[in-house]
Amino acid sequence: MPSLPRSRRRVRVVALIVAAGLAGGCKTVFPGGSREPEPLPVARAPEEVVVAAWSEPKELPPGGGQAQILVRAQKRGGAPFPGVEVRLSASGGKLFSGGKVLLTDATGRTRDRLTARDVTLVTVNAGGTVYRFRVPLRTPDAE
Repeated sequence: MPSLPRSRRRVRVVALIVAAGLAGGCKTVFPGGSREPEPLPVARAPEEVVVAAWSEPKELPPGGGQAQILVRAQKRGGAPFPGVEVRLSASGGKLFSGGKVLLTDATGRTRDRLTARDVTLVTVNAGGTVYRFRVPLRTPDAE
């Protein structure tokens, strides 16, 4: 790595270490010592579920706060998938559902509310399809 400036070498080494750790099946540890949440079990959907999930707002305020967690379940081809069992878990903070089973409505959607003080990884299990996404904190300078 002698061709890279010293600061770039550090970034590359850290990225390689992180990639090696994730490839080896290591669990991600988040601030406060919380770990990547395991998907909670749900009834398997009769066919494949295409899942999209996100938070609104996409970032929590710098000291933490609340965000709506929105989940959309679709069949292959884009049709809404009503009646799919969904359970959410979070690496930190609390979910309003407390991990209980939620069902998608006629439009294939359901929601939950996250209250957290730090970066949180949300794990969604929708009919057996697992999806994970991060809810970051907004940096103080971005306000």
